[in-house]
Amino acid sequence: MKGAPVIGISCCQRPLEFGNYPPLRHHVVFHKYVDYVTENLRAIPVLLPAAPGVGSGGSWSGLLERLDGVLLTGSPSNVGLRESDCAFHRIEPLGSADHARDEMIIPMIHQCIDLGVPTLGICRGMQEINVALGGDLYDELHALDGVQDHRSDKTLPYHERYLPKHAVKVSGGSILAELLSAAGTRERAFTVNSLHGQGVSTLGRGVYPQAFSMDGVVEAIAVTAAPAFMMGVQWHIEWSVSGQVLDACLTDAFRAACNMVADRRSHR
Repeated sequence: MKGAPVIGISCCQRPLEFGNYPPLRHHVVFHKYVDYVTENLRAIPVLLPAAPGVGSGGSWSGLLERLDGVLLTGSPSNVGLRESDCAFHRIEPLGSADHARDEMIIPMIHQCIDLGVPTLGICRGMQEINVALGGDLYDELHALDGVQDHRSDKTLPYHERYLPKHAVKVSGGSILAELLSAAGTRERAFTVNSLHGQGVSTLGRGVYPQAFSMDGVVEAIAVTAAPAFMMGVQWHIEWSVSGQVLDACLTDAFRAACNMVADRRSHR
C-alpha cells in the first residue's frame, strides 16, 4: 500500500545562543516549511542538515534514493558559491553567508536531477538551483536602476511581511503557464509575497524563466531537461497567504510529482 510521500527539507547551519551556552552551530529551518510539507503537500517531512561532508565523498545519493521529493527552503543567508573554470568556488556574498549549506545543496541539486527526484526551490532555494547550473545572481536588486526594492519591510511584524507585495506575470508558453491552463484559468498576472535582496542575473544551463516581476526580475524558473519536476519561485509559497490559483498550481504539480515517485517506489 502506498503511504504518504517523504520529502526532504533543506536546513541552514546557524549559530544560536541558548541558556548559558555561547552561540553554537545548529541545523535549523523555519516552521512554515515543515507546515507546508505536512499540510499542503500532505507528506512526511525529513530535515536535511547542512552537513556537506556526510556520506561517501559528501554524496547524499543514498538518502535521495529514499526520498520522494526535496524542498529547498528560503533563508536570511545569501548563496556563497559560484561556478568558474568548471568548479564551484566560495565567494563572500553581501549579508550573511552559509557556506555549509551551499556546499551541501549545490551538489545535491545535481544528484536530484540525476536520480529524478522532484525538487521545489523557494526564494534562496530558487537561487541555489540557478547557481548549481552555472547561473549567477545580483547581490542587491534594489541597487539596480529601475528595479524596485524586493526586500521585506523589517518594521512590520514578521507575519505581515509575507502579505502580497508586488505583481508577477507568467510567461506565455512556459511550464507554469501550462499548469495554469490545466487548472482552467487564463489568468497570467498575480500579486505575490516576494521578499529577497538577491536575484537572478544570468540563467544557468537549462534554466528557463517562468515568470517576471513588472520591473523585469526573474521570479520563477524551471529546469526543463530535468527528468522530474524541478522549479523555483522567488515568492514564499509556503505561506499561501492569498489562496490564489498560482500557488495552488505549483503545489499541486509538486505534490503530484512526489506522489508519482512514492507510488513507483511502493511497486518495486
